[in-house]
Amino acid sequence: MSTLTPLYRMGPISMASPSLLLAGVLLSGATTSLADEAETKGGLKITSDDGNFSASLGGRIHFDTYLFDSDIEDPVSTTDFRRARITLKGKVYDWKYVLEQDFAGGTTSRGFRDVFIAREFLNGEVRIGQFKPFRSMSELTSSNEITMLERPFSSGTGLYEGFQFQQGIGWTGVLDCYTLGFMAFNLRNASTVRNEGVGAAGRLAWHPINNDYATLHLGTAFSFANPNLNSKDIIAEADYAGRRGPSQLIALSPGDLGDDVSTVSLELAGSYGPLYFQSEFVVADYDADYYLSELDFEDEFGAPPPFLCDPDFGCYIDDQHVRTWYIQGSWMITGEHKTYNEKRGAFNSAKPSGKGLWGGAWELTARYDTMQNRDIYKLEANSAQVGVNYYANRNVRVMLNLIFGDDEFTGDNTNQLGLRVQMAW
Repeated sequence: MSTLTPLYRMGPISMASPSLLLAGVLLSGATTSLADEAETKGGLKITSDDGNFSASLGGRIHFDTYLFDSDIEDPVSTTDFRRARITLKGKVYDWKYVLEQDFAGGTTSRGFRDVFIAREFLNGEVRIGQFKPFRSMSELTSSNEITMLERPFSSGTGLYEGFQFQQGIGWTGVLDCYTLGFMAFNLRNASTVRNEGVGAAGRLAWHPINNDYATLHLGTAFSFANPNLNSKDIIAEADYAGRRGPSQLIALSPGDLGDDVSTVSLELAGSYGPLYFQSEFVVADYDADYYLSELDFEDEFGAPPPFLCDPDFGCYIDDQHVRTWYIQGSWMITGEHKTYNEKRGAFNSAKPSGKGLWGGAWELTARYDTMQNRDIYKLEANSAQVGVNYYANRNVRVMLNLIFGDDEFTGDNTNQLGLRVQMAW
C-alpha cells in the first residue's frame, strides 16, 4: 500500500551495531576489574565486585516459513527471519539501562527496539528513551511468549501499525494487585523522521485472582495521538492472512493534516490449570477531513469506493470509527500452567515439565480476530487461526499456525500455513 508521507532514507554511512559495541566494551572491561562476578545460568551476566555495575547479554532468533493458499491476492511463499535480536541490559549505580538491536529490522537505529534508561520510583520505574506505550495486553506480551505467530489486530500488528515503539518518558509499576503504566511520547521511533507529533497512553490491569493454579485478569487502556509537522500517516491495517501476506487498510489519518486519533480498550483474560483465554475489545476514532481521488482510494484501500464521489473534489473521507476485537485460547495438553507476569500485566508461556512427547510440552491454540471501519461499507477483515506449539525446553519453541483470512472489502480469502522455530536466552 502506498503512503502519503515520504519515507526517511538512511544515508550511505554504515556503522557497527551500537549494542554489540557497548556489549564488547562492558564485558571486556569487566575482565580488568577486581573480583567481578560472572554468571552463565540462562545467559551471560557480569557484576562488579561492589555491585554498582552490571551487564547481561541475551537474545532471540525467530525463523519463519510462510506457505500461502492464494485467492484474489497472490503473496509469495517464503522464509523470513522474523526477529534476530541481541539485548544488553544492566545497571550503573541506581540507574538501569536496556539496549536492544533487532538485526531483522535493519542496521543501527532502524533496528532499535527497547532502548531506554530507567530508575526506580515508587513501586515501579521511570523510563526515558524508546519503548512500547502501555496500551495493549497483547502488545506488552513478549514476542517470546505470544500464543500465535503474530499478535492480534489490537496491537502494533494492526491498530498501531508503525507505532509499536515510541520515544518519550513513562512510568510503570505494580501496586498491590494492580499493574499501571503511563507514557507521553513523540510520534516517532529511532527509524522514522523527526517530527512534531505527540501522544500519550495509559493502562490499568487488575488481577484479583493470581495463584499457582488460576489467574483472572481485567484491564483497560487508552491512547491518544496528535500528528503534526513531518508526522507519518496514522493507519489501522489488518494482516488477515498472516505476516508477509495481503493486508487490508481499515482507516487512514494523513499525518500532515494534524487530525487526532484516539483508542479506548477493555481486556479480559484468565487461566485455570492447563487452560488459558485472552480477549481485548478496542474502540478507535480517526479524525479525518480530506478527499481522495477514486484512483487513490482504490490504491490505498484495495477496492473502488462503495459510495458516490464528487466529480470535482473526489471521495470525501470524514471521521472514521474503528472496532476491533479478538478472543484466543490454548490448552496445554501435557498439563503445564501459564503463569502471570505482574510487572507486565500479561501471561508468560508455560514451562515444559519434560513429561510430553520428545521430553517437551505441547499446546493447542486458537484465535478469532476482526477489525472493521464502521463508516465505510464492508470495510472489514477477519482472521481465524488454529495451531500447535511444541516447547522443547525453556529456551526453544516450535510453532505451527493455520490461518484462514477473510477480507470482506475485496473478497479475498487467502490462507497461510506458518511455521516458526525460535530460541531465546
